[in-house]
Amino acid sequence: MYLIIGCGFLGSYLVNCLKQNTDERIIATYNTLKPCETDGVEYVRCDVADPRDLKALLALIHNEKPTVFWFAACHNIDYVFKNPEAARQINVFALQNFLNGSDNIEKLFFSSTDCVYGECAHGEKKSETSPLNPVNTYGVQKIEAEKEIIKNGFTVTRLPFMIGKSLLSKPHFYDRIKEKLSRGESVEMIDGLSRSVLSYKKTAEILYALSRKDGVPQVINVCGDDSYTKYEMGLKLAAHFGADSSLIEKISEEEGRKFFVDRRASSGVMDNTLLKNILEAKEIKWECE
Repeated sequence: MYLIIGCGFLGSYLVNCLKQNTDERIIATYNTLKPCETDGVEYVRCDVADPRDLKALLALIHNEKPTVFWFAACHNIDYVFKNPEAARQINVFALQNFLNGSDNIEKLFFSSTDCVYGECAHGEKKSETSPLNPVNTYGVQKIEAEKEIIKNGFTVTRLPFMIGKSLLSKPHFYDRIKEKLSRGESVEMIDGLSRSVLSYKKTAEILYALSRKDGVPQVINVCGDDSYTKYEMGLKLAAHFGADSSLIEKISEEEGRKFFVDRRASSGVMDNTLLKNILEAKEIKWECE
C-alpha cells in the first residue's frame, strides 16, 4: 500500500500517478485543506503535530507494509524564521514521532529541499555529497529531519522549486501567473535567486519510479537538468500561455529581497547525475504543462 502524508500540491499529483500505475491501497492525509476526492483513495485528516492524530494514523496502517511519502512540512521560509519552535513541531518532531511509533514501514521517501545546501558558487551544482551550509532556519530544520530519516534507513529526496497547475481548491503561483497574463496584466518576477526547477507532475512521476526500485541511495537530488531565475520562469510560462513576454516585468534581486524576512540563497542549483543514473535517463527537463 501507499501512504502520502501531507497531500498538498505535490501529493495530489502523486495520487494521480499512483492511480494510473497501481491498484494497491492508497491513503492520503491532509490537515486544513482537503484534496479533491479521487475514487479509490482514502483521505484522512491528520495534523502531524498532534500525537493523537498520528496515533490514529499509525493504527490505520498497523497491518500494512506501506511505502510512505512524507510531504508534511512547514515550508514558508519566513514563517519558519519567525516561528521556529512551531515550525519544528511539524518539520522535525512530528517526523520523529511517526518513525518512533512505526515498525512496519517498507519504504519511506522524505521530501527535503535544496535549501539544505545554501549558496552555490557561480556555475556550481550541488551534489548529494556537497557540504550542507543552509542560509535560513528552514534549511537547518530540514537537515535535522534528514538525520532522522538516514538513521532509520530510509530515503531523503532533496526537491527543487516546483511549479504547476494546482489540483487543489487553493491556487498555486503558476495559476496566479496564468490568470494575470490571461487578463493582460503584468507580473513582476525577480531576475535572480536561480534554482533547479521541475513540474509537480514530473516530480511525482520520479518519486513513484524511485519507490519501485530497491536499494536506492539514502540521499537523492530530485531535479531537472536546468536552473532558472523567477524572471526566466515567467518568460517561459508567458510563451507557453501565448502571452506577450513584455507582461513579465523584471525586478532586481535586491528589490526582490525586500519582500523576504529570512535569507534566500542567490543560487540554489542541484546536480541530478545520480538520479539520472538510477532512472537510466539521458535528460530530465522542466516542461510547462
